[in-house]
Amino acid sequence: MIQDYLRAGAICSEIKKELNSFLKPGKYLLDIANYIEKRIYELGGKPAFPVNIGVNDITAHYTPTVNDRTRIKEGDLVKIDFGVHVNGCIADTAFTYCEKRSEMVEINKRALDIAISMVKPGTNVADIGKAIEEFVNSNGYGVIVNLTGHGLKPYDLHAEPTIPNIATNSNYMLRKGDVIAIEPFLCERMSRVKETGIKEIYSLIKKVNVRMPETRKLLQYIEMEYKTLPFARRWLCNLLNPVKLNLSLTVLERTGSIISYPVLKEINGLPTSQFEESLIVEEKPIVFTR
Repeated sequence: MIQDYLRAGAICSEIKKELNSFLKPGKYLLDIANYIEKRIYELGGKPAFPVNIGVNDITAHYTPTVNDRTRIKEGDLVKIDFGVHVNGCIADTAFTYCEKRSEMVEINKRALDIAISMVKPGTNVADIGKAIEEFVNSNGYGVIVNLTGHGLKPYDLHAEPTIPNIATNSNYMLRKGDVIAIEPFLCERMSRVKETGIKEIYSLIKKVNVRMPETRKLLQYIEMEYKTLPFARRWLCNLLNPVKLNLSLTVLERTGSIISYPVLKEINGLPTSQFEESLIVEEKPIVFTR
């Protein structure tokens, strides 16, 4: 199992290197997502979730639509969050692209490095959150308080434990062998994100009986291809026409078979940044997405 995590992480690392020359103003978000997802397959993995691309105040859960024409503009803060799984073992990573040097982005990188340096068996995750918050605040920036890191388990992207980015009363002590993702989100001041009405990402919760044949076939396909991992609406466009696909997803969500992940944006319209790495907890943590 550890080898599967390491293989997934190596694919993440390779793709991040490739993106250094691929990303630039003028690029379509859809082309970026398609490039990353295609490369994941070519390198021997599968996407653990749809590529998330958050521009400026869009902070999480935005994946391009099938006909998305959004481009990166000069000065944009662009968060790219993607994951790879090998036999269900997930590597989750994120970084912020900015054409020009951004102090907030640099502080974000350093905050993640500080958190990683604290990882070992017996570390209270609350102490990690406190260290992130104090470092960020001392440098004149704030944390997005209602977004956190998380555990990683086979076919479970958001497992226990929660890894906070602020001081909390959590009493979870990291254990040897835990697999976790740490991901601080920063803003120019302490802030939060709110849900929008945009939903393009879903995941399977349970199978239910549905009447429409197209919806039954769609549910079978989702279970076979993605199991419990998130998937994008655009990944399903070749299966059903847009009207039937939208209807089927609505039915499956209403019956509790799937859940959606609404796009999250900073409450005041301020730009945010994000960095994330995945680790295996050891006396010296194994950071397997770098």
